[in-house]
Amino acid sequence: MNQTGSKTNKKPKKNLKHFTLLHSNDIHGKFTGKLDEDGRMTGSLAQVAGYVNAVKEENPDTLYCIAGDVFQGSLIDSDFQGLSTMEILNMLPIDIMSLGNHELDYGISHMLFVDKCADFPIVNANFRIRTNGSHMFDPYKIIEVGGLKILFIGLLTQNIVDQTKAEGLVGTFVTVDEPADEVKRITTMIREQGISVDYTILLTHIGYEADLELAAAVDPECKVDLIVGGHSHTYLDEPPIINDMLIVQAGMEDTHIGRLDVIIDVDHREIDSWTWQMVPVDEDHCPEDKLVKALVGTYEFEIDAKYSQVVTRLARKLDNYGRGNATELGQLYADVFCDALNLDAMLLASSSTRCYYLDMTVTLQDLRESYPYDGKIYKLALSGSQIRRMMKHCLRDEVIVNWKETFYHISKSMHVIYNYDTGDISITINGKELQDDEIYQIGLQEFYFANSEIGFGMTNEELQEHGEARVASSDAFGTLREYLSSNKNLGGPIDNRLIIKGKVPKHTK
Repeated sequence: MNQTGSKTNKKPKKNLKHFTLLHSNDIHGKFTGKLDEDGRMTGSLAQVAGYVNAVKEENPDTLYCIAGDVFQGSLIDSDFQGLSTMEILNMLPIDIMSLGNHELDYGISHMLFVDKCADFPIVNANFRIRTNGSHMFDPYKIIEVGGLKILFIGLLTQNIVDQTKAEGLVGTFVTVDEPADEVKRITTMIREQGISVDYTILLTHIGYEADLELAAAVDPECKVDLIVGGHSHTYLDEPPIINDMLIVQAGMEDTHIGRLDVIIDVDHREIDSWTWQMVPVDEDHCPEDKLVKALVGTYEFEIDAKYSQVVTRLARKLDNYGRGNATELGQLYADVFCDALNLDAMLLASSSTRCYYLDMTVTLQDLRESYPYDGKIYKLALSGSQIRRMMKHCLRDEVIVNWKETFYHISKSMHVIYNYDTGDISITINGKELQDDEIYQIGLQEFYFANSEIGFGMTNEELQEHGEARVASSDAFGTLREYLSSNKNLGGPIDNRLIIKGKVPKHTK
């Protein structure tokens, strides 16, 4: 649909219809909200529910959608493996949701069960069974509102295939198609069936930069009007327009809700006007839904009773901000695994620490939410030359500049000096210079071992050239908890275990 020109168009239209689209993404189990510095509630799901209800009452021709990742980020979600999340979300007037990568954290088969528990459709078009091409979920949904037919197509990041590798047999039978190809297939099929739609929305979970690329790649004949995105946690001042497609996203964790008001000339299939805004989820903008608050409070009470015990006290509050850089918390957890499992060095994925900071007094809930994974830690016998190759791959632009791939925290037993300008790298382990022919015991998390080609540029076979990978810990969280319970006053500022020299381009969000 043509979206050129200003947001107002004085040209007379014959059949104007207005609808409102509200959208969220990357809620990540953050339901309770928090108090701001003035003691006022912000970012609660009860406030989101209250706002959506109020807008729908004001304009019945309103749809509310979520662009993936409602799971993983709080114990209210993870302790019940998403079933609690679905019960809570069913109390909101959600019209449709797309699948996010974290919806598969508890397994593919589990998510297929959770899908049946949802009172709203969960759509995805490009996640398929490899052997017969069947869709794992409903690929699209046409929702009618105010006489308008709105087509939603769900799309998921390609990285989901890497995630399913840790699932064993089932994970080998899935594949992810290119989003633009799937959009073409669906819109062509709908058109050939004689179905006419008034507005087409891609409900994606592929990240903002990928949304921009998708908008440029989609065939104009598909007549896509809007991309509602997620995955990259992007906050926008104004939505870009590419190939007549608006692209929007609403940050993360219920801090904001996106609102798009569109007036459509149905006869000419043109947009008469539109406005978009990011609405803060706070007391000034969002009334509170008491029923949603009560249900969340029930789960919160249960979690508090189960996880309120103090595990340890740290030397200081530890920062964990950033996806392509070392953090105080990442350093500590890498050190814990290295020491507890008697490793020469530990490489810990930054994406496995799920909080912005950890307070000095650490409860079991704090610890669980900061590291919500129970997976294994593998011990690998690697040569010095292999480690050198791995570390250079870990410090490529996609990691330290673009933040598109996973950054790995290293334990203090390893010191790395990398010259970005020349590509030279110097490594010591346990105070001694790395020897190419010497064998070292290196720890990797189960998920990242399964996806070693992406993270480290080496296949599983190459990583096991000097011996089969052994399980150093069958329960990573249990190891972390036990060690921290027995050791107090740990943690400190970023040290010099990783030094990157040269003119590294600054990352911009």
